[in-house]
Amino acid sequence: MVRDGEPAVRAAVEGGTRLLAAGVAVSLSAELGRRMGERLPAGCQVLELDEEGESIDLVIALGGDGTLLRAARLAAERDVPLMGINLGTLGFLAAYGAGQLHEALDAAVTGQLGWIPRLRMHVAVERRKGPWECTGSNDVYLKHGELPRMIDLSTTIGGVPIARYRADGLLVCTPMGSTAYNLAAGGPIVNAGTDAFTITPLCPHSLTHRPVVTSADDPIGIVYSGPVDGGGATLSVDGLWGSSLDVGDEIRVTRAERSLKLVPPSATVFDVLRHKLGWSHGG
Repeated sequence: MVRDGEPAVRAAVEGGTRLLAAGVAVSLSAELGRRMGERLPAGCQVLELDEEGESIDLVIALGGDGTLLRAARLAAERDVPLMGINLGTLGFLAAYGAGQLHEALDAAVTGQLGWIPRLRMHVAVERRKGPWECTGSNDVYLKHGELPRMIDLSTTIGGVPIARYRADGLLVCTPMGSTAYNLAAGGPIVNAGTDAFTITPLCPHSLTHRPVVTSADDPIGIVYSGPVDGGGATLSVDGLWGSSLDVGDEIRVTRAERSLKLVPPSATVFDVLRHKLGWSHGG
């Protein structure tokens, strides 16, 4: 999986050539193959992403965290590890940086990579116009679909009511997603490997509403309760896949059946926060 842009295409050409020279079979998405054009390395197999093709041992994402999240669905569905090589800015999730392409590929070829499981979420919507479902690795976000106005979201954990939020929106995230939109919204940073979901209201009307961290074993239920004259709302998963919502629609967030097998970065999330967001600077 590769992000848009010439640097990513060059990295894909270079990486594919290096892997083929090492005797490794390389499969690329059909969209990437079209972008490569005549630069497509001879011997690369081109696949539509929903094709099974030959067995895959590793998925490589060349780009930023958004590219890695798109690749995460493919890797998790095929139950294979995912390695990110960051060509973006922050790169919280990628194991290697842009200048480490050869190092990353050599580690993969020589069997030096390891992976750790990362919690993913399954999002199901029950609605009059038919059910909708999706899986994600970072978060699910609910907001008004037309105008920037507050919506009502009745929320439960394990079937027990916790709050009727009146807010600009609501965010449910995994630990991996806690440093994404959740961080910007004032939610807590949850250490990788923690078996929990976080619920963060966005600009709640009541100042007593605060983020909640709950066990990933307890289903989270959310009903879009109103306002009834406010039009529809929208739901997005990982900022990549989404659905419209009508008043009365019910959302259920649970642990996904398969976790993500992520090749982890050598730096922890707290290393990234210290060095890239300035947490190490004294006041």
